Amino acid sequence: MAKVHRTIAEAKENLKAAASSIPARYRSGIAKADWENPATSDQSESNYQAGVADALAKDKRRLGIHAAGNAGWRAAADKKGGAVIGTRIAEALEKYGAGFQPVLAAMCAAADSAPARTRDPMANIESRLKPVVAAAIAAKKS
Repeated sequence: MAKVHRTIAEAKENLKAAASSIPARYRSGIAKADWENPATSDQSESNYQAGVADALAKDKRRLGIHAAGNAGWRAAADKKGGAVIGTRIAEALEKYGAGFQPVLAAMCAAADSAPARTRDPMANIESRLKPVVAAAIAAKKS
């Protein structure tokens, strides 16, 4: 039997026809998937390290950024992110609050124990600001 190759137009039309069923299939697959175990395996870590080393050696990040350019990045960010950013932030508020609460508490405690402000801005940075930043960094690490 002769081979019949699909054209790109046919492939796109097939994908367009299937697009409405993809979200349900995607969610069903997610519900059954074990992501954590394979993603933390020794082989996965080795693959990741090799991929990063290869990308660094070939300067792929910089080349990819130049290939996308500002116009391409802006268009994609606007189209993909602009429509969902508010919703995604609203959905993440509880997680944000739980994660930032200890950092904010440490910063507030450091600010509350800071010495009085002086007329010397450099001294204020040293004695008032740096302890707040140090407290935030320490809280993030714990």
